[in-house]
Amino acid sequence: MTVGELIEQLEGFEEELEVKLAFQPNYPFEYEVGDIAPAGDKVYIGEAGQIGYLSGEATEALGWSK
Repeated sequence: MTVGELIEQLEGFEEELEVKLAFQPNYPFEYEVGDIAPAGDKVYIGEAGQIGYLSGEATEALGWSK
């Protein structure tokens, strides 16, 4: 995914919505978004700590439910 593709996917969402990272479809957790930094020809989004299990609603929205 490119920066432009990420921006395009986020367009249309309210700017006040929180952004979280969803990780590991088979044992889904959610994480706070950390620092964002360039390194070479890429941009990295760091995680700033695990919050807990991903909600069922989010799991379904991502297509991760079984």
